[in-house]
Amino acid sequence: MLIVDDEPLVLEGFRFMVDWESYGFRICGEAFDGKEALEQIQQLNPDLVVTDISMPVMDGLQLIEHCTKVLHAPCRFVILSGHDEFSDVHTALTYGVMDYWLKPIDVMEIHAALEKFRSEWSRSDGEAAADTLVITSPLEAAWTVPIAEDSLIEAEDRLLVAIQSGDTASIEEASERLCRQLALSFDGDEETGKVYLSNVLLEVTWKALEEEGLDSGTMVDHDLSPPILPSRTDSWHGVLTAFACKASERLAPKRSETGPAWEVARIIRERYSEPLQLKTIARNLHFQPAYLGQLFKKQMGLNFIDYVHRTRVEAARKLLRRTNLNIADVARRVGYENPEQFAAKFKQWMGMTPSQYKSG
Repeated sequence: MLIVDDEPLVLEGFRFMVDWESYGFRICGEAFDGKEALEQIQQLNPDLVVTDISMPVMDGLQLIEHCTKVLHAPCRFVILSGHDEFSDVHTALTYGVMDYWLKPIDVMEIHAALEKFRSEWSRSDGEAAADTLVITSPLEAAWTVPIAEDSLIEAEDRLLVAIQSGDTASIEEASERLCRQLALSFDGDEETGKVYLSNVLLEVTWKALEEEGLDSGTMVDHDLSPPILPSRTDSWHGVLTAFACKASERLAPKRSETGPAWEVARIIRERYSEPLQLKTIARNLHFQPAYLGQLFKKQMGLNFIDYVHRTRVEAARKLLRRTNLNIADVARRVGYENPEQFAAKFKQWMGMTPSQYKSG
């Protein structure tokens, strides 16, 4: 298989996080844009090409179209998609791509998709079933074992909030809680727990770089690569805590620079499911609401209410993807009493309705 993406961190994540060989795949090459990928496809003749949509020189859609209509290449495609790319997904599907995977990558979703690909390609009757449109439901693909409600998600969120707060004791406690919940949720399945925790480490990396305002695609030499988890599960807590503290230290200048705006953002991330008002937060922080609102928008790039909605939508994505909760319950969990308002805000930020997202 060939991986195509202009972000080095994404390529690194695919190399490090995904167990390709267990599903009969091997990475034969990598490319940073569509033109480079086109050359490698002709040279390497891969069976599968995983490509980002938005890339310089030649984007993913142009690459797929050229391979399909001009080269008539036998390789199959999977597309990577971010928040702002859903309008392009339909176009890609018309070219017969097999699946799409969301960024940041969800290792368990990818493993489920690879298992499905392997099963279809190994059919003894030789049917080319994988050439037809196959969309794996994010809910079905993301989890292959039962997870106790959304307690893992809550533990993961608690860790991310602790990292952003910069409090070492909170990081230590959240790390311990997450590792304990892993053992409970996966009932001793160490391999699955390791995959989940590795994905958490990668998400911590992305979040830290995002909060710093850095483009991971330009940070080839960044020093925040996720560590490799040891085999012994009793060592995971120490590894996770050390890496989380390192990520938090990276954010220290940003916390200092943004000051009260950072504190407002932390409160939103921690209490997004509650009714939040800027005037209440401003009073607790001893600021005039209008001034704090202006400062927040200047430092964070979004006004207060938009930041609240974006945070709620990000939380909703996890619940829609990783639990069996219906849309109304998800809406309530993330702070919306009115499911219609939730659906409108979700579509505003994600480009599709919650039901479309949930169904894949």
